[in-house]
This record gives sequence, C-alpha cells and structure tokens, in this order.
Amino acid sequence: MITIFNRKEVFITFNMNEMVRIKNILKDKNIEYYVKVAGRDFWSRGRTGSFGIDQSCNYEYKFYVKRSDYDSAIRYINEKR
Repeated sequence: MITIFNRKEVFITFNMNEMVRIKNILKDKNIEYYVKVAGRDFWSRGRTGSFGIDQSCNYEYKFYVKRSDYDSAIRYINEKR
C-alpha cells in the first residue's frame, strides 16, 4: 500500500495520452502506483475566460510509487520513450 510516508514522485504530466502511457508501463511491470489529479482553478476561469487556453492541459497528473520501486519505475519509464 502506498502512503504519504513511503511514496516518491516519479512523473508529472499535463498530457492525458502521456498519463495513460505511464499507467500502462507501471501496470505491465507490476509496480504499484498512485495518481494525484489536480485541475485548474475553475474560479479563475470566470474572470479570465478559457478562450485561447489549451484545453488538453486542464489537469495535472502526478505519479507516485513506493520508494523501494522508484529506481525500477524510472528505468522502465525512460526505456519506453
């Protein structure tokens, strides 16, 4: 089980396709992971609008793995690039 005390951030992306790619890599290699999804501040959209803003970057995806799996996860993610 991944907790706040035994996890390490392994990857950050705003791209949904990249998020799916990383999920598949970690899943295929049986590495337990946790994804934290953070959205844009929707209150600011009312003041500034969303015209001209790339909608594919609305969410930030942060991947965490156990500290003991960190080196393996980095190696697998980088070899698939």
